[in-house]
Amino acid sequence: MLPDAVDLLDERSREAYVGVLIHVAAADGDLVREESAAIEAAMGRAMIRPKRREQLRPQLTEKNDLGELLEQLSDDAKKVVLRDAMIVAAVDGDYQKSELKVLKEIAKSGGVGKDELRALFTWVEDGWRWMARGRDLLGVNLAGDKSLLD
Repeated sequence: MLPDAVDLLDERSREAYVGVLIHVAAADGDLVREESAAIEAAMGRAMIRPKRREQLRPQLTEKNDLGELLEQLSDDAKKVVLRDAMIVAAVDGDYQKSELKVLKEIAKSGGVGKDELRALFTWVEDGWRWMARGRDLLGVNLAGDKSLLD
């Protein structure tokens, strides 16, 4: 795995980071397999200990306090969690209104303006296309890849 800004967070901040991602995944009230997988991957990336992961998982079905979690993060950490929250929100194929509301709240908390936020949405879309192109090169396309490649 490539180095990332998540690596620079202390343990408390990494747990708040995961908590924010969980909040985004649960925002629309419909947790899908892809969101669960994204959260599990984020917990691994953030080096959350297995016992702590077990304690965090129930938050996937219970609302946590977004404001309280954001207070535990520096402005830079809020920007990193915004980036990754956008991926979690997009992983099921759509941004729901409730997810967009949470993303905007995270952006505001981290001092991210509308132009930066738009650029991040474009970055996420470009990332999906990049992944689809890689699968296409190997001939292992997933459902929906064709629309990304057109």
